[in-house]
Amino acid sequence: MIADVALPADVRAAGPDAIATYKAAAGFEQLLANELVKALAGESGPLADGPYALQMQESLSSALVSGPGLGLAQRLYKEMRP
Repeated sequence: MIADVALPADVRAAGPDAIATYKAAAGFEQLLANELVKALAGESGPLADGPYALQMQESLSSALVSGPGLGLAQRLYKEMRP
């Protein structure tokens, strides 16, 4: 999960409820990225078969959402806030 220091400053300043909301949004973004990578990997090929296929898929999806991510978490956070 995301460490509090890695959260955007406006989220940290908004308090514990905002932090929990952002972390939930970031978790959903990670889940969506995992499913997208799994769908792109297909049924066969280097990302779908083999002893390291799952680790490669997880690494790719983590890389997609690290840093600024896909932007979905920030967007969801703004929509979920009152």
